[in-house]
Amino acid sequence: MNPDPSSRPAKTLPSVENNREIAIVGGGIIGMSIAWELARRGQSVVLLERRSAGSEDTSAVEDNTQTNRPASWTASGILPPANFERATDPLDRLRGYSHQLWPQWAHQLGELTGIDVGLMRCGGYYLTETVGEAAAMGGMTAYWKELDIECEALNRVEVGERLPQLSQWIKDNPWMKQRPDLAAWWVPDEHQIRPSRVLKALHAACVQTGVRFVYDTLVTAVEESGQQVTIGTDSNWQHQNILADRVVLCGGAATGYITPTAKLENALIPVRGQILLLHSDRFNAPAVLNIGNRYLVFRGDGHVLVGSCEEEAGFAQHTTAEVIDHLRQFAGHVCSDLADAPEIQRWAGLRPMTFDGFPLIGRQPDSQRVYVASGHYRSGIHFAPATATAMADLIEQKTTFMDMSPFSVGKQQEHHSTQS
Repeated sequence: MNPDPSSRPAKTLPSVENNREIAIVGGGIIGMSIAWELARRGQSVVLLERRSAGSEDTSAVEDNTQTNRPASWTASGILPPANFERATDPLDRLRGYSHQLWPQWAHQLGELTGIDVGLMRCGGYYLTETVGEAAAMGGMTAYWKELDIECEALNRVEVGERLPQLSQWIKDNPWMKQRPDLAAWWVPDEHQIRPSRVLKALHAACVQTGVRFVYDTLVTAVEESGQQVTIGTDSNWQHQNILADRVVLCGGAATGYITPTAKLENALIPVRGQILLLHSDRFNAPAVLNIGNRYLVFRGDGHVLVGSCEEEAGFAQHTTAEVIDHLRQFAGHVCSDLADAPEIQRWAGLRPMTFDGFPLIGRQPDSQRVYVASGHYRSGIHFAPATATAMADLIEQKTTFMDMSPFSVGKQQEHHSTQS
């Protein structure tokens, strides 16, 4: 939430006037993706970021040593299967188009920056322990069939052959005892990606394409008048106005607090997720294991991500001993080798959730120059290429790849008014 500007020294800097720029507020995956897409189309872009310069630098294995990073730094990087051509639901179409773009984006980012973002078509296993989880998977497999997504049913023996590290869990699993003929499902089009590398590559790509970064800057107001937008900021306890041609609000869970004119204070809910990173030399093949709403992500280098949880804890972005212990127990329960595997890192991130589960991608209905791109919840990384493409097209008044009205900002504002 924005601190009270009245509590700061009342020193005002001269206006920065480059009102042909497009200003992006927020330097997470969505903000930098939009900035890069606009810049490589020849647009002049400035990105305003409340964090310090150098916060893209990383030192830990999974690059999550800081706790004040956007949710995209702290994501697991799972990209579930999708199919744009067969999808009819707007959310499925958005996911499908982005899924289709990611290989191209990964290649382009690597060519431009020399950074391998770690995109792998590693495949995903969907496992169950309970009748309820198995019933949910029945619905999921029907959904995949409608989208023409390849899914292979596995019996208990096949699961044991493919995942020998899970032998004890497979032996004790009550569902696999009940239905040894239908023990799990394998989806080859599941991908994984390294979120920290993606952010580093996007930052480098933005710099190389001319995006201007302004760090340590808290946006406190966005006012549209005539042919420009005036952005009020606090930078190092000093007030400054920045003039831009258009502005895109990409503040993640805090987007609703950037400016009251957006009327989104109650439309975005921060949902905390916690992740544990372990290491075991027995896991050197990349894969994703999904069990209910929890997962294990094998990076292919011995590192294993264990997640996750969903907590409405406001803007508290820290791990808790209770949840981390639960994740450790879950990992050891599924694979005994992970019970005492050394911990490499733990972290938490805030996912921006909307009341209907649809992200906000579009122009404010009462504005000509203010846009919003937020509320992607657990899919910010997956949806980034499609969101950036659509937003750039909207700003340039081009035809988008799909009807974007289901993601309009207006319905979220209406929800705000009903909650006021």
